[in-house]
Amino acid sequence: MPVMDEFKEERAAMKNGTPKEKLAYFFDYYKWYVIVGVIAVIFAVTLIHQVATRKDTAFYALMLNVSAYNYMDDSENTNAFAEYAGIDTKEYDIQYDTTVQIGTDAGDDYNSSQKLMVYIAAAELDVMVSDADSLAHYAYLGDFYDLRDFLSAEQLEKYADSFYYIDGAVKDEIQAASENGDLDYQPVYGDPHHPEDMTDPIPTGLFLGEDCSLLKDYYFRGEDPSVSVLINTKRPEMTSKFIDFLMQ
Repeated sequence: MPVMDEFKEERAAMKNGTPKEKLAYFFDYYKWYVIVGVIAVIFAVTLIHQVATRKDTAFYALMLNVSAYNYMDDSENTNAFAEYAGIDTKEYDIQYDTTVQIGTDAGDDYNSSQKLMVYIAAAELDVMVSDADSLAHYAYLGDFYDLRDFLSAEQLEKYADSFYYIDGAVKDEIQAASENGDLDYQPVYGDPHHPEDMTDPIPTGLFLGEDCSLLKDYYFRGEDPSVSVLINTKRPEMTSKFIDFLMQ
């Protein structure tokens, strides 16, 4: 049957059919348009709702190679920090991001590394919390503050026994090797507990004490859980409060 004749028959059926037949005809020929339209409306409404209700971030902690014991609800610690720091969680959001896992799977490693690089470059993060070995790579790349340039004199004195150190001489060697394209260079990191064995010890983090609340709520894959401050944090005042919260 020619296309035009078929089209005329369909129009006649639509015009002269019963309501049930008209509805069946409509869904036979237009259901995908309806489905796509409904999906588009739902997406638009959801997007508008998310934009309208999105809260500004008051603080962002990247928990590298860390998992919450209660992955269904890990808000207990964030709520405790909000109360400690005076953050109104109705207006502001606190992020404890445990989605970055490196050293578990090659594909996951690549995706997590890329995500972390983007976060650091975009200055999204305030602190990185992880085991000592995981932090070392980023510490020696210069991603973290020298705490002598971040903490107050009172904090420096109070937390001196908990400092996590890197060797500035090794950091300089890594930078030189990178600039010279020396692919054979293999850095030897010093023990972060022993600055006396380093040429240029720099405190770039703090070891978390056994009573730290994070250790009760989160599992650390490696040893010596520690915290470091990102060199480009946009929220230094809140970050300083977080340090005090962890070390209390």
